[in-house]
Amino acid sequence: MPDAASPSDVTYRRSSAEDAEVVFELTAAAVAPLAPDPYPTEVVETWMTGRTAETYRKDCASGTLWIAEADGRAAGYCHAVPGEVIRLFVAPLFGGKGIGRNLMVRALADARAGWRGPIRIDATLNAVSFYRQWGFVVRAEGIFPGRPRHVPDIAVKIMELNAALDPWRGGSAQGA
Repeated sequence: MPDAASPSDVTYRRSSAEDAEVVFELTAAAVAPLAPDPYPTEVVETWMTGRTAETYRKDCASGTLWIAEADGRAAGYCHAVPGEVIRLFVAPLFGGKGIGRNLMVRALADARAGWRGPIRIDATLNAVSFYRQWGFVVRAEGIFPGRPRHVPDIAVKIMELNAALDPWRGGSAQGA
């Protein structure tokens, strides 16, 4: 089971409408280093095509995102609803500090709320090993939904956390 310890200078809070710009910028910063591996340059260069801060405003305003802040600035965020972890991004500057791990704890709590079935995530290719540590297994290959037709597809792995593998529900992620 992953350790959920956190650096003491990182805080976590629920989102507000004012966080839409920060979430947009965090997403763009997190995907920028993904070329040329695991994604082709043309995919990364068009990742944010059709998105603006407004794309994220409604979800931010609902308070369903968690924002991680470190050193006085946004370091990452996650978004989950019952049955699904929708997004989890950490700014490259803050990678390896346990922020992703702590965001995942919060995302899974939100995804489990009132939900008894498997939890799903459409994982970017670079994040598959991270989610495997939490007991997720690849169920299929997919394409990130909602992209404009004139830009290349973003390949994802459709992953699922079965309750039998969920270490927080008494299962074991060993060997997953």
